[in-house]
Amino acid sequence: MKKGRLKHPFLLITFIVLATIIGSAVIIFNEINQPIRGDTRVAKTIALDNTDLTKVDRVTRFVYNQTEYTVSGAKKDGTNIFVVIADHGKKITVYPQSAGVSEQAAIKTVEQDSALKEITSSRFGIVKKRPVWMISYINQKDHLVIKLIDFKTGQEIKHVSRSE
Repeated sequence: MKKGRLKHPFLLITFIVLATIIGSAVIIFNEINQPIRGDTRVAKTIALDNTDLTKVDRVTRFVYNQTEYTVSGAKKDGTNIFVVIADHGKKITVYPQSAGVSEQAAIKTVEQDSALKEITSSRFGIVKKRPVWMISYINQKDHLVIKLIDFKTGQEIKHVSRSE
């Protein structure tokens, strides 16, 4: 009787190594993002418990000089609001969305830049007690550019980009 030999041990070893690497990468990615997902849930709960917010549309993380979370949604009467949560939930500020320019209007302000290649994110937050839209995009030179758009006026108030 012949002993059964594995014909392709290289393929089996390669499969095991790849499965281990991919599995490890998935576990590491989930562990890295766990605090952010948890913070998002906490921000949503704080907004619902401490304001008139009844329906949540979106929760975003806003990082400038400190980390804030912005919860956007609607009150029971249908009024859309932003709830900005700072200082680990100790400071809550509410802005009616109708009190300033919309996200789409802020993006249109940024789209006037001829060097724009792709918008990567848009977030509502507070910078120096001023409500702003932070729009990030990639320019034609593949550099990240960040523009702060004043929420009330729609005017650009700050532009940060890599200089050559």
